[in-house]
Amino acid sequence: MLLIVTNKTDLTSDYLILKLKEQGIPFFRFNTEDYLLRYDVNIKLSNSLENACIKCHNKNIKINLSDITGVYFRRPISPEIEKYVVQDEAEFAQRESLEMLRSLWRMIDEEIWLNHPKHLLIANNKVNQLKKAREIGFKIPETTISSDPKAIKRFSSLYRGTITKAVKHGFYKNEKDIKVALTREMTQENIETLNDFAEIPMIIQRRIEKTYDVRVTVVGNKVFATAIHSQDHNETKIDWRLWDIITDIDLKHTKIELPSDISEKCINITKSFNLSFSAIDLILSKDNEYYFLEMNPNGQWAWIEEKTGYPIRDTIISYFQKISKKREKKHNVQR
Repeated sequence: MLLIVTNKTDLTSDYLILKLKEQGIPFFRFNTEDYLLRYDVNIKLSNSLENACIKCHNKNIKINLSDITGVYFRRPISPEIEKYVVQDEAEFAQRESLEMLRSLWRMIDEEIWLNHPKHLLIANNKVNQLKKAREIGFKIPETTISSDPKAIKRFSSLYRGTITKAVKHGFYKNEKDIKVALTREMTQENIETLNDFAEIPMIIQRRIEKTYDVRVTVVGNKVFATAIHSQDHNETKIDWRLWDIITDIDLKHTKIELPSDISEKCINITKSFNLSFSAIDLILSKDNEYYFLEMNPNGQWAWIEEKTGYPIRDTIISYFQKISKKREKKHNVQR
């Protein structure tokens, strides 16, 4: 059985589940915000055994470790503890509940995950990604990460244009809305007025003149490359995500075949973080060079399949089927 660890609003998991149902593949969806509300997790350890299970409150369903043949891990969120405890105890209860879930993840064999959360944690760091990319042989934009206005001004003065983006990710919440700090061009006015703003770290990079952006989806040794024609519209020239977040532009996506060495680098950087899936953002520059920007080790891919027809769902399902067969064969040999 495929365990899908996610949340109730994740459309990418919905999209994968449609295909699983279509093919009659057994799965169990564990929306982690409902832990304690709809599910219990039990772990048993002794000198003679170890086991863990997930139980549903309202259904006669119990998933044992031995039932799980693969784990698709896709943006789980914290349990809704406030429904159980008084405010004074919420922080303690939240910490204990999250640690229980982390304990469950550690009970499940690392080899059957796409991807294991401990590897996601390491791979999510953008500076580490750029460092790895450089070591593997990717070209990267000249970059500085700083909160020091003088250092930022000095760096920006070296190039004809620079862009700025968040060190981690650009999404943040206030009481009413989710906001997005997009990748933006550093104008001369921005540079001159840096001292007027709070000093928080940011990534500053040389702006590269693009032919288009490239989204690369890696599943195992399969590479699906998509050209995102961001330069067709003024609104998406710096950050193509504006197409999806703010505008109603029909942004053109096309299948492309990467040079073999670039494809190999995409697989290598994914494996270097002990991952079997990644969503990598590249740029094809005006002088026909590919530049690595960043990698989302748990990125979205459903819209790429919808736009291009790439069989990403089938490839993910095939990945888990191969893992299951390999594991079964290993156990048969041991017996």
